[in-house]
Amino acid sequence: MDFPGTNSCNNQLATIHYSYQDEIREALTSKVFELEAKVQQQQMLLDALQNAKPRSHYQSVVNGDNDNKSRAVSAMPASCADLQVMGYDLNGFYSVMGVGKMNSVYCDFTKPSSESGFQQLIGFTEIKSVSTAFYVQRSSSFTQINTPIPFQVERLNVGGAMNLTSGIFTAPVTGSYFFCLSGTAYISESTSRLVFTISLYMNDNPIAYGYADEMSTEYQYETFSLQSTLHLMKGDQVWLQISSIGTGVYLYGGLFTHFNGWLLQEDIFQSTNIK
Repeated sequence: MDFPGTNSCNNQLATIHYSYQDEIREALTSKVFELEAKVQQQQMLLDALQNAKPRSHYQSVVNGDNDNKSRAVSAMPASCADLQVMGYDLNGFYSVMGVGKMNSVYCDFTKPSSESGFQQLIGFTEIKSVSTAFYVQRSSSFTQINTPIPFQVERLNVGGAMNLTSGIFTAPVTGSYFFCLSGTAYISESTSRLVFTISLYMNDNPIAYGYADEMSTEYQYETFSLQSTLHLMKGDQVWLQISSIGTGVYLYGGLFTHFNGWLLQEDIFQSTNIK
């Protein structure tokens, strides 16, 4: 038995129920579309990040803002601005070309390149394309003047730039080198002063001298030394030679003469300019 108005009430409840279901369905559909759009956006961002790798400086091109002209870096980067042109955009420490050496800089790509904080010089990076160091000795005496002094004992000759037979060091690369000599001269007894002079030569030019002298009724052993820091071009030659020697005087052997040298800093050059 139905009470009056029961069917009408049931019909209203059914209408409300279906209407509520439709609203939920529309809301869920909208939410699904929104989530799908976000997933697609995240996927696009992920793809962009994966493809945003630094490009080769021979291929990197950036279009101008106004004239759409291309600018390319065709040589080693010399600044944070060059790195930015090459596609780098992460703040951090980088190595760039300086004047004859590598500079270590901090790049803040969040700032315009015109601001001072865009690039900060941290220091210099030591770069050596070859290792060069030698330590040689003489085991016997030597008296010849104006000729390169050869050596018989090789303690170290990294890179092979020192030729023991000729006594000549040939610079393998352009850069700054340090040389050090210490030795002993035998001076016989004499009533007059006897001298011994040894010279460090670079390409036929005397650079530094070591000197010993004595006047004594008994023979003497006199020590001498010299040091020099030289900037050499690749192929420059350095050697030692006796410039003057008295009668009865000679360069003493017996491992008392030591000649050392090594590369301090190599000059780094670039064959092309940043354009």
